[in-house]
Amino acid sequence: MTDRCNLRCTYCMPAETYNSAYSFVPRSEILTFEEIVRVARVGVKFGVHKMRITGGEPLLRKNLPELVAMLAEIPGVEDVALTTNGLLLARCARELKAAGLGRVTVSLDSLDDTVLHQMNGMEIGAAPVLEGIAAAEAAGLRPIKINAVVQRGVNDHTLVDLAAHFRGTGHSVRFIEYMDAGTVNGWEMAQVVPSREVLARVHAAFPLAPLEARYAGEVAARHGYVDGAGEIGLISSVTRPFCGGWTRLRLTAEGRLFTCLFGSDGD
Repeated sequence: MTDRCNLRCTYCMPAETYNSAYSFVPRSEILTFEEIVRVARVGVKFGVHKMRITGGEPLLRKNLPELVAMLAEIPGVEDVALTTNGLLLARCARELKAAGLGRVTVSLDSLDDTVLHQMNGMEIGAAPVLEGIAAAEAAGLRPIKINAVVQRGVNDHTLVDLAAHFRGTGHSVRFIEYMDAGTVNGWEMAQVVPSREVLARVHAAFPLAPLEARYAGEVAARHGYVDGAGEIGLISSVTRPFCGGWTRLRLTAEGRLFTCLFGSDGD
C-alpha cells in the first residue's frame, strides 16, 4: 500500500535511515486501487487465491476498506488478509470486516513498554496495539496472528510473557528470527535467537507438541500447547530458510513485482 510507516522499528525502518532526509516514493507514483486490482485479477488467472495487504503500514493509506472490498469481490479470491502494526486498527476494524477483510496479523514484539520503545523507535507502548487486537477480535477478524521479531539481548527475555498473554485466546504468536533487512539494520548473526531456542524456552513454561502444516509452503512451523490452549508459530528465516517452498509474490507500492522478500530488483 505504501512504503511509509508510523513507527521506526530498528530491524525494519531505523530512524537514522528513514528520517526527514529519506526519499519515500512520491504519492503520484504509488499504485491506485484500480491498478492494484488489475494486477490482482491477472494473478487470479494464474492461480493466486489469497491476497495480503501490507506496507510500510497499510492503514496509513486512505480509504483502505474500499480496496478490501474491491479485492474481495474478484471471482476466485478466497481470502483477503492484512498485516499491520495495529496502531490504527481499533478505529477501522469493523469497517474493514464489513468490506470483506477476513483476518489480520499484528506486529507486537513485546508487552514490556521499555523494550517496545527500544524496538519500535518511538515512545509507543503495547496498549494501543492490544486495543487494536481487541477491536479486531470484536469485529470478527479471526484468527489473529501476532508477529514478534526476536532479537537477542533486546526482547528475548520477554518472549515467554508474550506467549503466556495470548495462550487460551485463540490468537497465535509467531516468533520470527531477527533477519537482515537490506543492510539498513546493522544485522549480525549474534543477535539471532534460533527458533529451536525459542521453542525450548516456551516449551519449558508451557509444553508444546509439533503440528502438521496446513498447506504446502506454510512459512511458520506450528506447535500446539499440549493442554489445548492454542499454538505458536516459528519462522526460521535465518537458520532454516524456506526459499525452496516459497509460493508468494509481492507487489510493491510503486508497482514492482518481487518473488523474494530481499530481492534487490523487481520486474
